Amino acid sequence: MSFLTSRAATCCIIGRPDLPPGYRATLEHEFDNLIAHGVTCYLFFGLDIFERLCLKTLRVLQQTYSYIPIKAVLLGTDINLLTKSEYDFDAVICLRPESDPSFSVSRIAIEHSRFMVYFQLTDFGGAQSDIIYGEGLGLRPINIAIRKKQNDNS
Repeated sequence: MSFLTSRAATCCIIGRPDLPPGYRATLEHEFDNLIAHGVTCYLFFGLDIFERLCLKTLRVLQQTYSYIPIKAVLLGTDINLLTKSEYDFDAVICLRPESDPSFSVSRIAIEHSRFMVYFQLTDFGGAQSDIIYGEGLGLRPINIAIRKKQNDNS
């Protein structure tokens, strides 16, 4: 995937199936900040509610910064899902599962990123292992739940 962009300019989106209302402004602020620091490629490996909101927010920023080549890329193994989503993303990459039982699309996205944007209220849950994995690789975490709380308190 190095042909898309450098790891330094890439952020993976770690999603979740639900999201309380009121986080779009925080997402827009955080993505705006990432773009200002040269992050132009955003890797998605799911299409849950959080990822959809991230994609909508990035689309707004693509229009705002039309002179910056911001890319939303969907990674996956399900050709049917990828085909249905190809018009929503700037690129769709179908990964072929290897015989290795540890093969994981989320891990591939994390390994090719410098930042990770996610929404996590607790230290457990479905995405926690991906977050720990990313932190172990030195990714810079951006927890939208914590960022919104900080913004609300300031």
